[in-house]
Amino acid sequence: MSVAIPIPAQPTETLRPNSLIAEGLLNPRGLCVEADGSLLLVEAGSGLPEQTFSGRISRRRPDPQQPGAYLPPEILAQGFRSMNLQARMLRDEIMGLSDIACGDGRYLVSQTDYVEGSKILDLQYTPPEPVFSSRGNLNSLCYHPTRRSWLAVKPDTNQLVEFTDAQGERVLAQLPDLDQGQDAVPVTLVYEPATEAVLISLFSGELHRSPARKGIDFADKAGQVIRAWPGSGQIDSVLCGLQLPTGLALCPEGNLLVLELCDRLLQPLPQDWAGEPLHGGFARFSGRLLSCNLQTAHITVLARGLDTPSNLCLIPGAVLVSEGMGLPGRPLPTPENGIAALTGRLRRIQL
Repeated sequence: MSVAIPIPAQPTETLRPNSLIAEGLLNPRGLCVEADGSLLLVEAGSGLPEQTFSGRISRRRPDPQQPGAYLPPEILAQGFRSMNLQARMLRDEIMGLSDIACGDGRYLVSQTDYVEGSKILDLQYTPPEPVFSSRGNLNSLCYHPTRRSWLAVKPDTNQLVEFTDAQGERVLAQLPDLDQGQDAVPVTLVYEPATEAVLISLFSGELHRSPARKGIDFADKAGQVIRAWPGSGQIDSVLCGLQLPTGLALCPEGNLLVLELCDRLLQPLPQDWAGEPLHGGFARFSGRLLSCNLQTAHITVLARGLDTPSNLCLIPGAVLVSEGMGLPGRPLPTPENGIAALTGRLRRIQL
């Protein structure tokens, strides 16, 4: 394995201007840009028991009157199952639609569904039709142009998998446990044109050392980014020392953007939680966006104070971030010792 670049304890900060472009979303996840600049967004759904089928896919067209702004959303498809795993995980975990990716003229969406089976849906059909099915948690999705296949990561089985029309699903790599024996928990993958490999963020799973710490028993700064070659299954370490990394995006000039979900874990949501303001496992409003130069090993913080950021999408001159995981409307403690209602947001961060 190659030597990983460590994230410094106090990286250089070059905080960029940012603005909210959408609020009131239901666990926004994957984003994709169409040729005309329109945004395609998947939302996992609310996770509320009375809104079992609240997952949806929408399009936001650019506002011709306001550069950088978007018109109200058009719903392309809705009624997808949304699952709240709080009772099992003791933290904010809403499963459902997870990502959207473009390749070979198609837009495909990944969906985790533990009831009817997970699927990859094709947006060329109305409503979107499943073109692949799978067991377990289907997270991030990307197209591999030279293999002409779709790659995904599966956090519950720690696998890199490939989908093709000819063969369906097959496992390309089984990701090994991390240093303290915890699951790797791959979250996001992006294609790296220079190597024809994929870069994968590893969240790092719970340690399960003490029932009293269930929901928050994570090793500090154990997250990584690895490089995996689909052809051989070879894995190299790229970045280490990350705190719960989620979204990745590779800039045209080669810098890698990495989201960290939060800076620490606290206040799990217990089985008898009655709705009082709690962080819910992940310290709210403590996520950040890093820019990593993989040639010089220089790490820069571009944004901080993000609320459980999960997905990234590059647009000209900026990057869009999905924020706000958990039950919409539930009260959250704020850094200013106030209370704010949980809401899903899209944030634009200037690059």
